[in-house]
Parts: sequence; structure tokens; C-alpha cells
Amino acid sequence: MDEPVQIIPPTGPGGARLARPRRQRVSPARGRGIGAAVPRVGSARAAVAASVVALAMAVPASAQAPAPDIPVTFSVRSLLSGDTFTAGGVLPGGPADAGRPLELYEQRAPFPGAYALTSTSVSGPNGEFVFSVKPVLKAYWAVVAPQTTTRPREASNGFLVAVRRKVSIRTTTRRPLRGRFVRFSGFISPSFPVGPGSVATLQRRNPRGGFTDVKSVLLKAAGAFSSYRLRTRVRRSGVYRVVVPASTFFSTGASVGVTMHMRPH
Repeated sequence: MDEPVQIIPPTGPGGARLARPRRQRVSPARGRGIGAAVPRVGSARAAVAASVVALAMAVPASAQAPAPDIPVTFSVRSLLSGDTFTAGGVLPGGPADAGRPLELYEQRAPFPGAYALTSTSVSGPNGEFVFSVKPVLKAYWAVVAPQTTTRPREASNGFLVAVRRKVSIRTTTRRPLRGRFVRFSGFISPSFPVGPGSVATLQRRNPRGGFTDVKSVLLKAAGAFSSYRLRTRVRRSGVYRVVVPASTFFSTGASVGVTMHMRPH
């Protein structure tokens, strides 16, 4: 039920890119030489284009090469609201990057949005680093090592860490008579905005290991929480759970699974 994780090259203050840009692929031109790659739009434009290409070729290769990315490992990529994750790694320079200043940026939902500096740190003796984060909403996270007198500016890509609402589940019984009604109830935290799409859905695990919808009910406001209560006839043993859909600020939330054992009449 988790959302697909995307990797987005973030931008920092002023629109500066925080992650290594991808090189664009250029289709090979017909013929040979710079002139063959320049569209035939007039001799003046062709001359200007050729001059720009020649100037780019004259720049040293080291200046054209993108800055190396900072590899980042996340302890989790999806967690419950209120939980904490860590983002850590080792700078490309290793011991040469010992004591280097680091910055952690967050691009919080709703997307797209601007990246904001949320925390700073310093790398360890071998260039290692770790940030401990307690996210509020789902967001993309990126680590930046600002330029120093000896090292170029380096950055990671932006990685999504999903935040899920907590969903509790209670049942009147877990050993019902086959075909009898069972009531499921619980709370959702943080609260879900009340509306047509604010629903809690009871699901049962199917033979393929996924879950199949059984019944849905509208959520109700309950102060800082949302609540649900549904009553349905249970005819099969199995694992049941309750899910709430993703919203602008949170990913899909699900309760733990509860096992129902049918009793014969």
C-alpha cells in the first residue's frame, strides 16, 4: 500500500541544484564535424552555434564534470507519524572530508515545493555522517556538503520518506460464529480531513498475499483523531485489517492485521 518512491534532483535556495544533473542525450547528427550538428537556419546562426560549441569544447574536462553525489542510506523509507529515522553515509573524500560541514534539506508536502534547510552537522574522522530526523509530513530529503577551499560542493539526490497515519483496530470478537456480524472500530492519528474521500476500508488477506476490500465506511471527527466503526457479516476465517487512503500530506495508513477464526454453528 506504500507509494512508489521517487528520486528527484532537489533545488536549494535561489533555484540552485542540490543533486547531480543528468546529462542530456543528443541524437547523433548526420555527417561529420560541428557544421553537421548545426541546423540550417542561416549562415549567421550557424556561425554563432559553431562558436558556442567550440567554446564548450575548449573548457577543461574537470570543469565540465559534475560534482560527485553523496551516497545516503535511510534507516527506513516509510514510517508512522511520530517515529524517527536516520539518514547517514560517508562523503566521497573519506578521511579527506573529516570535519566537513554538512546540511540537511527537506522538501515537505505538498509537492512541488521549495527545499528548506532543517539541520546542520559535521562529518566524522573518516567522512562519515548521520542525521536523526522526526518527520512531520511526507517529504523529500537531501544532504549537501558546501564548497570548501579544498573540496567542491557535493550533494545527494532527494529521496522520499513516506509518513503514514496510525490506524488502530478493535473487534467485538475474533472467534465469531460463521456468518454472524462483527463490529470493527478504531481511531486514526493524526486526524483525517472529513470529506467524501475520508473512508476507512476493511480488507481481508487473499490467497495471493495481498488484501481484498470487504467494506468501507466514512470517517468521523473525534477531536485530534478520526474514528471509524463498521459492522459486517464475517463468513471466512483469515487476517483482516483497516486502511485509510493517502492524502496530500500522508501516505496510505493501515492497521495491524487481526486473525479471525470462524466457529461452526
